[in-house]
Amino acid sequence: ALGIDIGGTNSAFGLVDRNGNVLYENSLPTKNFSTPQLLVDAIHTDIYSKYPTINIIGISVGAPNGNHYTGEIVNAPNLSWKGTIPLALLFKEKFNIYAELSNDANVAAIGEHLFGNAKDLTDFVTITLGTGLGSGVFINGKIVYGNQGFAGEFGHIRVIKDGRLCGCGRKGCLETYASSTGVVRSITELDSNNKINSSLLNIEKPIAKDVFEAAEKGDLFASEIIEYT
Repeated sequence: ALGIDIGGTNSAFGLVDRNGNVLYENSLPTKNFSTPQLLVDAIHTDIYSKYPTINIIGISVGAPNGNHYTGEIVNAPNLSWKGTIPLALLFKEKFNIYAELSNDANVAAIGEHLFGNAKDLTDFVTITLGTGLGSGVFINGKIVYGNQGFAGEFGHIRVIKDGRLCGCGRKGCLETYASSTGVVRSITELDSNNKINSSLLNIEKPIAKDVFEAAEKGDLFASEIIEYT
């Protein structure tokens, strides 16, 4: 099977057998593709250039705002593609095999249930941290999709009244603080006496990893950001 994770920063994909063994994996920067069709084409080219005779029996796609029922992404906050995108259909037509789509955190939870830390659990929550914050909820051994396919969006629980503006259009959502992008936003949005001497201010385009590395080197402002997060 071909598994694909569409992220706000990178899109990872891999070939996996029925025992969960990853036979091949790669990733591409999502923002390099102005349309979803271009990304679909690039993944197809990558797979078949390396495995021209591979027999893929199905495709599963995890994506922000992925709707399990429709196979579509609708105005995902962390993607540059706007509007309604029939992503499952695009993969199905390009590869000419069965494809389905779901919320990325739901797919991660299913993976943990089949092969990972939740293999022996019937009730659990998987939290995914990256550009945003996602969550997949299992109850009684089944993933909870909800009426519209968007159950368990913990990242869009508002934790601070009139807080940071979120990509979903609301203010104070959890993922605007507790995510890689939230960590970076804290560099400019947190007030601190330690800020003026911080090495983070000398980095042109900092990423979350820079904050943790600076903290390990004794940067007090970086440590404050981690504590706040």
